Amino acid sequence: MVGRLMKTLSLLLLALVSTVSPCAAIPNSVFGPIVLADSPLNGQQLDDVVLGKGIWEEAEKLPGEWVDDGEIGTSALSYLLARPELLGQEVLMLRSTRRGGRLVQLEATFVDAGSYFGYSNEKMPEGLTRRQLQEELTKRYADKQKRFSESYVTVLSALRETLAGMADNRKPKVRRFGKGRMLRAEPEEWTRDGLAIRLFTAENRLVRVTVSPIEQVADGWMDPGLAGMSERERLKRLESSVRGGKVAVHIDGIKTVPQGFKPYCGLNTLAMAARHFGMTLDEDWMAAAAGFQNTGSAGGSNMVKLYHAVAAEAGLSLDRSPKFGESIVKRSLDRGMPVIVWRRFSHERNQLHDRNARDPDAKLPNPALSEERAKWPDDEAPLHASVITGYDTLKNEVFFLESWSSHDRTRRMRIEEMAATTYLCFAFKP
Repeated sequence: MVGRLMKTLSLLLLALVSTVSPCAAIPNSVFGPIVLADSPLNGQQLDDVVLGKGIWEEAEKLPGEWVDDGEIGTSALSYLLARPELLGQEVLMLRSTRRGGRLVQLEATFVDAGSYFGYSNEKMPEGLTRRQLQEELTKRYADKQKRFSESYVTVLSALRETLAGMADNRKPKVRRFGKGRMLRAEPEEWTRDGLAIRLFTAENRLVRVTVSPIEQVADGWMDPGLAGMSERERLKRLESSVRGGKVAVHIDGIKTVPQGFKPYCGLNTLAMAARHFGMTLDEDWMAAAAGFQNTGSAGGSNMVKLYHAVAAEAGLSLDRSPKFGESIVKRSLDRGMPVIVWRRFSHERNQLHDRNARDPDAKLPNPALSEERAKWPDDEAPLHASVITGYDTLKNEVFFLESWSSHDRTRRMRIEEMAATTYLCFAFKP
């Protein structure tokens, strides 16, 4: 059921939505490469491969086409461009993790509310309060939520039954994963022939299984290669990612985590920062932690608390402000820590910033001109989240990345415009 709906969602056009949290109204590609992949592995059972010894002992290679998904600390990630079956269930995404070139984990996602519900394109009555908006969305999505809940229960029950029937231990052990309460997971763990099979669940949101050699199992969100570092060593590592000098500063190595057809820009930008800090947290688990409702909207979630929880999990603090504090922002960037802004968005301004991303020598319009300021998005504009990765003091510009389109293309904006359109600024600090 989930797989069929993903195919349907992949053919929808991106809707323009405005919610009380970032983000909804952003241009995006909705044709997911996994959904559209015509792979011979589609529908094929991979139990013998994933649970066999060959791939873990490097005697065999993983089958299929794998796409690079970036690096986190000492780990290199990739995902399979196919939709196989594992443990008797269709896999939405199969992701691999390698350290030192060796396969250390496979992660299979079976149920994901973000992919199922996508963006909400429901036209809502004007003048609704935040609570009324959430109640109306919940009411309209009642049938869809019912179908998803049934799928969630069915898949989860089947996985538990299958694992209990094949594992060395009939009853799973409950493990504690992560530190902070908000981000903590308690996966059920089975073992089989030297492998640890963990079942991660987020109530009515996410079902995921990880498979690793027992000696390679991680116990937290921090990349195992960095987990043993002292706070001083981790801060030094972040500072080493800074490029430039007194005039222009840019943090190197921050990669876009595409949000796809989900109202997740506030989550994916946070995932981009978390990856830079060396954490394996992804947007789907964070959506569950933040209390996202199954309505295709970020409304009703506790995003601000989530941001603080991610900072704490990384051993950092977070400076949150309703204003764009230029000195605070630059101080964080100088230390190798990206800054996330929630801001007002304009498609026209995005086109301008995109054009200038292609031409780093292009001059941005003079912000002192009244006709220029009139083009900036106002309080009625859609909400969005972006990651600031650097600044240019001479040009009075900031560099920033988006969680969609033109992956990894650094855009430029005048500091005056960023300050005028930002309504929440999150600056990480030691």
